[in-house]
Amino acid sequence: MTEHCCDMLGEAVDNEALVHAPKQRMEGRILNEIDSDYALRSPAERPSLYPINFCPFCGRAVSRTIWNAEKKK
Repeated sequence: MTEHCCDMLGEAVDNEALVHAPKQRMEGRILNEIDSDYALRSPAERPSLYPINFCPFCGRAVSRTIWNAEKKK
């Protein structure tokens, strides 16, 4: 079982509203430069993916970009 920051994020991944995979393994067209293992998926034949920096439910950082910036502080 994969650990997520909150139950709602886990449910969104389970219901395929969000993708949770390494960016290089995400299937679809990635539409931004955010380095994240989480992405919003558009409902289409060929999905478009929008990697995200923060959990849309609890607000925790989910991208490596944010984690790395926080470590430097």
